[in-house]
Amino acid sequence: MADNIVIYSGGCVARERFSDSFIGLVRELEENRRTLFDCPDEIIIHLLAQFGKEIIKDPSLVSIPGLSYLSLWLRRENLHGIYHVNFEKIPGTKDPISVDSRIEMIHVPRGIVCHWIAGNIPLLGFFSLVLAALGKNASILKIHPSVYKYLNPLLQKLEQVIVNIDGVSYSGSIITSAVSLVSFPGRAESLSRDFSLSADCRVIYGSDDAVQTISSLPHQVHADTIVYGPKYSFAVFDKDAISSPDFPSMLKKLAQDIVLYNQAACSSPHTVFFEKSFIHLHDIAEQLKSALQSLPERMFYPLDEGIAISVINTRARYLLDSSKDILIPDDMKWTICINDIVSLEEPVQGRCVFVKEVLDIDQVLPLVTRKVQTVALGMADHERKEKYVRELAYRGVDRVMAPGTMHEYTQPWDGMLGAGRMVRWIAVRISKECC
Repeated sequence: MADNIVIYSGGCVARERFSDSFIGLVRELEENRRTLFDCPDEIIIHLLAQFGKEIIKDPSLVSIPGLSYLSLWLRRENLHGIYHVNFEKIPGTKDPISVDSRIEMIHVPRGIVCHWIAGNIPLLGFFSLVLAALGKNASILKIHPSVYKYLNPLLQKLEQVIVNIDGVSYSGSIITSAVSLVSFPGRAESLSRDFSLSADCRVIYGSDDAVQTISSLPHQVHADTIVYGPKYSFAVFDKDAISSPDFPSMLKKLAQDIVLYNQAACSSPHTVFFEKSFIHLHDIAEQLKSALQSLPERMFYPLDEGIAISVINTRARYLLDSSKDILIPDDMKWTICINDIVSLEEPVQGRCVFVKEVLDIDQVLPLVTRKVQTVALGMADHERKEKYVRELAYRGVDRVMAPGTMHEYTQPWDGMLGAGRMVRWIAVRISKECC
């Protein structure tokens, strides 16, 4: 049997159909994206913000992981901030951006954005399509079939959203009619090639192997490629932070970072470094244990079988090694591994974190590469923190965040302004002089 494309949506989010080509879908989205292009920028933000308010009230959506954060992220103020930092203007303003006294520039959508969505974070695809929609692009999201049950109900909900602005009603279908979810086997080389060639912009999320394979596919010469590859994240606390009265609060916030997404996100901390202080490392680990125990039960999602086995194997290694220590509950909720090796441990996931003591936090700096995405930094001295942040950035870190905010989907992300990469900038000469 020949491999087919399963098209879960395309103009009508409730429709599912099969095809052996992207030609018809691309033609449909090209037609539909004209309505999105003609829609005022501010209306798109109004629709997304109203959608964010409505999803949190809908009991049929409550089981979607990360829904409450998506609702907060879609606040109008946050969308305004994303728009402003990516497009260098306030949404709703029509004036071009001046380059100099003779040249202005405007941004326009690239066209159709093809997204390869990794399956580790259920709502990753929705965040990606929102960034594309802010630039008025159509989107085709290649998803794993298991992600459909999260994304399709959200698209159906967005399609039903109505906002009334200045006496005119606008529907969320302006956005959803320019979005399609598709699935097809990665082994189907011809479909993968055709999908890549359908893109005016490619957005790739995935492992190192996936990124290398997808990046090498044929593509349109004009198409830009945005890569969000595999990354590593960790946390650092200096001795002043450890001694401060805020330290227990910092640990509770770090515990939330550890637990969210079962450590499957690139922004999940796997190793935590504590600068040597008057508090023994084991006592700090006990405090982190208390922080993890204080988190609500609903935050602990069941572990996949493969990850559970990795956690069990890691626990066994530490229990059998007299040079190491470990703190574990009676179940699989979390695991704290303690050792004195200054290194970035290989991720185990499943809420398994490695804690270490360093004489000076500068010992951590040689470990930093461009593979590091997020560092949660607990530091009390502002001047020391400023210098440390600059050094982390120089060595390749993309994000330096306070404990508890490692997963906030901010712009820039992975060193890029994602929405801004999905538009073209058009130069317009405004001088009346003859060229």
